[in-house]
Amino acid sequence: MTKPSRILLAIDGTQGSYRAARHAALIANLTGAEVILLHCADPHPSLSLPFSTDGTRTADATGGMPQSFGYAPPSPHERVGPARDILQDHQVRYMEHTVEGPAAETILGMAQREHCDLIVMGRHGTGTDDEPDVGRTAEHVVRAAPCTVMVAA
Repeated sequence: MTKPSRILLAIDGTQGSYRAARHAALIANLTGAEVILLHCADPHPSLSLPFSTDGTRTADATGGMPQSFGYAPPSPHERVGPARDILQDHQVRYMEHTVEGPAAETILGMAQREHCDLIVMGRHGTGTDDEPDVGRTAEHVVRAAPCTVMVAA
């Protein structure tokens, strides 16, 4: 891999994506790369959050606390906040985008349009960290990306 000049950081509000933000910040500091902070907003967030068998949302999707059906999902601004803080703490230059649409296609399209050299993302979306291997979005991005992909565990 050559020294990246543009890093696409895909954030979904999970702890895995915040770990990815820390990796992206470190790489950007070492290389001087600019980071494109991308949040793919789900047009129907209440339908995509995972539920347990008792009707509560799973812990990872709600920041660690099971929630009842009355729970309002965090806004895109709230989901991106911790990643934004990580980049600012590391004094990394970044641009921020929130785009509505399917995550994998949105990430791939943004990477191509912005001529990114590296995509950094978590291995799972709103599923649980207990799942093995990588999630569907990460797998799709790894297989179809126009550049190197780093999946943070």
